[in-house]
Amino acid sequence: MDFILVRHVETTANVQKRFSGISDVKYTPQGEKQFIKLTHFLKKYSVDIIYSSPLSRALRIAQKVGEETHTPVKIIKSLAELNFGVFENLTFEEIQEKYYKEWMQWEQDALNYQIPKGDSFLLFHKRIGVFLDSIKNKKGVCMIVAHGGSIQCSIAHLLDLSITDGWHFFVPLGGIVEISYQENFGVLKSLVDFNKFSKR
Repeated sequence: MDFILVRHVETTANVQKRFSGISDVKYTPQGEKQFIKLTHFLKKYSVDIIYSSPLSRALRIAQKVGEETHTPVKIIKSLAELNFGVFENLTFEEIQEKYYKEWMQWEQDALNYQIPKGDSFLLFHKRIGVFLDSIKNKKGVCMIVAHGGSIQCSIAHLLDLSITDGWHFFVPLGGIVEISYQENFGVLKSLVDFNKFSKR
């Protein structure tokens, strides 16, 4: 399977620097402009199916591309962003004020610490991996529209890297990652910052 991984565009939570994991947040005016440009650009890819996070910031892109290219769109719950639990929709400063103890525990062991009412990175990576394992050996090309964390996990899993190695890949808003997975071996073909690319 060849993978085209797409991160959603700018949201209000991105601008306000809020931990918006599983919360549904809207695009900013800039995000709306990026949405138009990005979906137009994504139409150039020939894909067999589009998989999307259920969250609207990703799903809007998937549905628009699917509609204009007559490609089926399948919503996959496990592609949602990390569930930040009690940290959801809070800024760094607000978390420090309200949940200092939990924040410090998370900082000390982000991989294994499960945020109250939320995920640990280990659980998050596992759910992404289970989905990818179910499709990676199929033939064809798929597009996955999701989130920064979801895509970092996907890169690490498909390239057979550790979970923490995935954190070394910065995927910008509107970023596009291409990975070819053939015969149990993943190859990173490209990582594009669409916003810089679209200004040329």
